[in-house]
Amino acid sequence: MRQRHAQVTASIDYYEERLAEQTTQLGRLNRNRDFMDEEEEAEEEPHQAPPLSEEDLRREEEEMRQLERKKRELEDRVHSMSRDISGLR
Repeated sequence: MRQRHAQVTASIDYYEERLAEQTTQLGRLNRNRDFMDEEEEAEEEPHQAPPLSEEDLRREEEEMRQLERKKRELEDRVHSMSRDISGLR
């Protein structure tokens, strides 16, 4: 069990590092795209996003509830795993 804990911890560290690298890359790409978009917007007429309908708002709210529910479930699993690991020490 301790070996598995070490593997999972190493795996988490690895993925956190990858996430940080990808976040940095995405930031660079977004800056480049934003610069390109600004040039295009200067040439085009500004346009406004269409207003959201009641159905759009309800759909967005439902998606948020689902995401929050999933987040709570994941937090519960992590907390449970932490208790299990603490119990083995």
